[in-house]
Amino acid sequence: MPALDLSRRPRRIGLICFSAIPDDPRVRRQGDLFHGRGWDVVAIGLPGARSPQPAWLSLDPFSAAAGRKPASGVVEPSLANDAEALSQTGASPASASPVPRSIGRRPWKSLPPGLRRLAHLMIGRVGAPLLHRARRAKDVALTYLSQEHANAAYWRLNDRFAGLYQLASEQQVDIWLANDWTALPIARRLAAEQGVPYTYDTHELAVDEYAHRLLWRLMQRTVIAAIERGGIADAAVTSCVSQGIADRLHGLYGLPEKPLLIRNMPCYEARPYRPCGDSIEVLYHGVVNVGRGLEACIDSVVLWRPEFRLTIRGPGPADYLAALADRIEAAGLGGRIVLAPPVPMVDLVREASQFDIGLFALPGHSEQNVHVLPNKFFEYTMAGLALCVSDLPEMTALLRQHDLGRLIPEVSPQAVAVAINGFDRASIDRHKQHALEAAKLLNWEAEADRLFDAIDRGVGAGRAARPARSGRS
Repeated sequence: MPALDLSRRPRRIGLICFSAIPDDPRVRRQGDLFHGRGWDVVAIGLPGARSPQPAWLSLDPFSAAAGRKPASGVVEPSLANDAEALSQTGASPASASPVPRSIGRRPWKSLPPGLRRLAHLMIGRVGAPLLHRARRAKDVALTYLSQEHANAAYWRLNDRFAGLYQLASEQQVDIWLANDWTALPIARRLAAEQGVPYTYDTHELAVDEYAHRLLWRLMQRTVIAAIERGGIADAAVTSCVSQGIADRLHGLYGLPEKPLLIRNMPCYEARPYRPCGDSIEVLYHGVVNVGRGLEACIDSVVLWRPEFRLTIRGPGPADYLAALADRIEAAGLGGRIVLAPPVPMVDLVREASQFDIGLFALPGHSEQNVHVLPNKFFEYTMAGLALCVSDLPEMTALLRQHDLGRLIPEVSPQAVAVAINGFDRASIDRHKQHALEAAKLLNWEAEADRLFDAIDRGVGAGRAARPARSGRS
């Protein structure tokens, strides 16, 4: 059979992310970019998406539609990209490991059936999680001694990683793109097996993402740092979402050059200017979970002038949403605060445009938060809202450059209230007009070429370095 002329077929990129692909704004933009420029695109991620499927192939190994048995696994906030992924996977420690083999042997067989079932249940719920944690502690200890153990430790952190790898291994691509450290060993392994390059795009500052938690620093930071260090060293392209993260990675790993800066900007949408009405509507949209300043925002509303109302919209764990609802009710703020259900990712900007102020009061308790430059900052801007955000370097620089709104100096009810009450209708309308102008510059179209060109060059170098293949699996 004659060799396949690789120059005559479309290039093909594989995206891997520990999230529901249709709901992940950054991954979806990546896929749309390459699909729109004539590439074949396949993405491997988690189930549970609310948004419609993209025009390109998006797969997950855990849903019934995939014809595969869902994998069990222990999912913790520090292993998921965000609380949304955590709530979608929802596995418990009890399901992570089988009941120890000793169950069912003598003297268990001599127990009455009821007591035997109880023993199985108790050891499954208590013994298995303890065993799982002991194994993880051993993995971490070995990583401290030698970084070569980090890869083995990774595959035991969550058995969904193996499921993502197995499904991805059925796809042959020209380059793999790993989104976040949770996908990096998968892409690296696939690239080595298939003889193709891979790239790494980090949405967070992974080694500092949960640095305010002592247990996380002891149990996971070393593993993550080892995975990133080796993964970045061999990646054809490394990219990130903010300049602060690029600087941190450059210094931390001694990189020859800084990672490529690709900010979290939505595609351009021309939204009409909408002046304030009698009620001034304030919006928080995004993942609804601990660590995002939402308690301080809720507690601050009692100090807001009466024309302001707050809507909190997004996915989150049911128990946390219930706790916020109880907090609102206890403060007597049910008429001024709405907990709204999430909307599909593709509708975020349009739905946000019905509000007046976009709110994000993020505590700066870690380097990850200090360097944050989230989707919502640019989505609020694209929607034509005034912004009220934490005084953190990346957001502050852009807000001041384009005169988009007001800053919150610290995350407390009093500070949030002062920032909100500092707006009047005239200033809100001015900031909204500035946002619509800034959106013409702060959009995905302004970022996309740099990402496409870098990955296209990576594929070209990879093709030149490997011999022609007789076919594709």
